[in-house]
Amino acid sequence: MKQKKKTGSDSSASKLTDQNWNNPFVGLKIDLPEPPKPPPPPPPTEEEKKQSALSKEDLELLKAFGGDVVIGKDAKESSKVRSRGKLSFQIQRKGKGGKTVTNVKGLEELELFQQMELCNQAKSALGIGARFVEGVLELQGDQVQRAKDWFQKQNFTV
Repeated sequence: MKQKKKTGSDSSASKLTDQNWNNPFVGLKIDLPEPPKPPPPPPPTEEEKKQSALSKEDLELLKAFGGDVVIGKDAKESSKVRSRGKLSFQIQRKGKGGKTVTNVKGLEELELFQQMELCNQAKSALGIGARFVEGVLELQGDQVQRAKDWFQKQNFTV
């Protein structure tokens, strides 16, 4: 048996027609330059390092609502300042789509940063969802007794 030798022109033509038959730009080769790399960010200043304790979302909220950013030891001290007024608890079902919400009133005197920190502490301690709406802390569910106990432990007047 004799074998036929394939010539180089036949094999390259078959590759073009077999693999990329619908691409008219197969033979076109363009070398694009690599895009320039962006410069590295400048090193953070001392003030930026101190502010990095807050998350980006918290900083944006503070800027949006006109709150002052409290830095360093002042932040810890300001978070310990508690409302001197008496807290009242109320259960609300109407207007919440049938869901029960516990409203905690008497926290209007707290600054935005203090409200945010108190809300996060309440969420983690009680294991529920919470948010501040116009100075009123909303806790998901009927949490009156648990919330009263927690706020008493936090040195609030209930």
